[in-house]
Amino acid sequence: MSIEKNKTQAPAVDHAIAIIDLIAASSFPLTLSEICKQTHIPAASAHRVINSLLMHQMISTDPRRKRSYSVGSRIFEVASTVFSKQSLIPFFYPIAEILKNEIHQPIFLSVPIGNQMVVVSKVEPSVSNAFEIYIGQTIGMHFSASGKSLLSMHSEEFRKNYFALDTVADTLSNDGKKEVLEEIDRAARLGYSVSNGDFDGRISTLAAPVMNLRNEPVATISIAIKSAEFDPPEARQYSKNLVQAARQLSARII
Repeated sequence: MSIEKNKTQAPAVDHAIAIIDLIAASSFPLTLSEICKQTHIPAASAHRVINSLLMHQMISTDPRRKRSYSVGSRIFEVASTVFSKQSLIPFFYPIAEILKNEIHQPIFLSVPIGNQMVVVSKVEPSVSNAFEIYIGQTIGMHFSASGKSLLSMHSEEFRKNYFALDTVADTLSNDGKKEVLEEIDRAARLGYSVSNGDFDGRISTLAAPVMNLRNEPVATISIAIKSAEFDPPEARQYSKNLVQAARQLSARII
């Protein structure tokens, strides 16, 4: 897990993020040498960063292996704080269960954080049909049906500011931006967005925005379909149930 492609002008922060990402993804505690080998961080730098992360409880020493490290309690505190702010999650479950039973496809809830859409909850029809969509998964707004459906309900000024962000503009050509804007306009007309190939091209999704009482988009409900099984006419049938579910959730939040 090299940090070269994600380098910034703050090496210590880059190193800290790389170490946390590696430790969080590992199924067993890692030693300093293992961390250095996989991140390509010099041992002296890694040692200093690890000591700082230990002090801030972002990682912890693990008794399962000598001089090894695992995720710290602070990670869970931060995640729990963010999760607790998503007050619509309890309302999402019963609505998603009904939608899942109607269409027999996975349903997930995403919220905007910065310029990303983050999956915060999901309901799947069965283990055998489980998709590789996990809680905490992120994807850029303009790359996903959930993000485009959310952008479709925002003002022109919001969209202009969004596409002016360096992290967004650098990922789009002029033709690519034009295509995304057309998809956003289409989502505004239809009340939902379709994206054939989200999450590394393996999954197609339909998404509808969830609005608060001030008519602001605060989340999206999405349906996941394997791209190989995606059928546009069938998807249009799903959209009726999806839009209804999004409206039901909208009616339950402030």
